[in-house]
Amino acid sequence: MADSIRWPLAAVAVVGIFVGVMPLLWMFRRMLRGLFRRQQVPVSTARYVLALVTGSLLVGAGIAALGLVAALQTWQSFTKKVHVAELQCIELAPAKLRLYYVPIEPDGTRGATETYDLDGDEWQVGGEVLRFRPFLTVLGLETVFNVSRIEGRWVKAEDANAHTATAHDRNGGTGPGWLALYKDGSRGPLGWMVAGAHGQAVSQLPDRRAVYDLFVTPNGFIVDKRSL
Repeated sequence: MADSIRWPLAAVAVVGIFVGVMPLLWMFRRMLRGLFRRQQVPVSTARYVLALVTGSLLVGAGIAALGLVAALQTWQSFTKKVHVAELQCIELAPAKLRLYYVPIEPDGTRGATETYDLDGDEWQVGGEVLRFRPFLTVLGLETVFNVSRIEGRWVKAEDANAHTATAHDRNGGTGPGWLALYKDGSRGPLGWMVAGAHGQAVSQLPDRRAVYDLFVTPNGFIVDKRSL
């Protein structure tokens, strides 16, 4: 929807500014010729007024359309969601969960289903997130992420302390490169472009009648629930 509006607006901006500048340039040229006392065909005041009004309206419309394109691009950049995975979790027994994780490739294809058995009241999926400065986000640079951990989660802290945690690494876990970004990503040589690097996780209750969609946004991971 945004693209279908943005491109016509961009066309209006280009045409409006280009065509609107023409009568203004014509007036500017005649003014210069008059300053240098060069001969030119006389025109009426009404023609100057018409050229000024027409040029100003067209340029104004073009600039307004350009502003709308920029605003739309900014809005789309900061609200964009990239589909990362599809998940389903069922409860085999009290506090015994089975999670099915299907990664979604950048081109939208579904990867092989991964199965994880977890102990806990909830399932939790997390990993690393690298966020860029807002000006780079507006230019289309997307958040870099790595889903590296799947684990069970207990709702109450006393239950978490009383049970051994179950956790599974994905994609090799959190590697040294990510740890370096955690430490110096936003203040080292990449600080001009990196807004933050950190770990993040989302969790939900099991529900055999629901599917969960994992997304990454400019601010990190989110999960949406939909009924089967």
